[in-house]
Amino acid sequence: MMSLKYPEPVTGISTTVETLFSLPPQGPAGISYHWRRRLEVMRQMVLGRLQTPVASVVCHPHRVGRSNSVAVHIEGQLGRCVDILVTVSGKVSWPRQEESHLPRWYMTVADAADLIYLMLWLNTLVGQKNDC
Repeated sequence: MMSLKYPEPVTGISTTVETLFSLPPQGPAGISYHWRRRLEVMRQMVLGRLQTPVASVVCHPHRVGRSNSVAVHIEGQLGRCVDILVTVSGKVSWPRQEESHLPRWYMTVADAADLIYLMLWLNTLVGQKNDC
């Protein structure tokens, strides 16, 4: 199994406006307070939709034209699921909370480094449940 050396980004480290995470060559990833709040909202959206602990996260990378994307399928123990299409676009956009009922959520990230960190971070949700 592949995992992150630093599974949770350090909050409060400033990042450039265009990226989700600061990813230094050595040391933990960082995330701004703004993006950390959005990351936590997404965690709650996923866990709330599944209503059971996360059983699996499956990723399918693909390319449409010049767009590089990963389709992420997150499934709970009782079969409920969340599908997120993450596309590398040079900027960051996020699914809004009011979109949590839609069959697929769409988001964009700045670059491949953000994409890889996000995919591995989503995998850390396996076994987590919504305790709210």
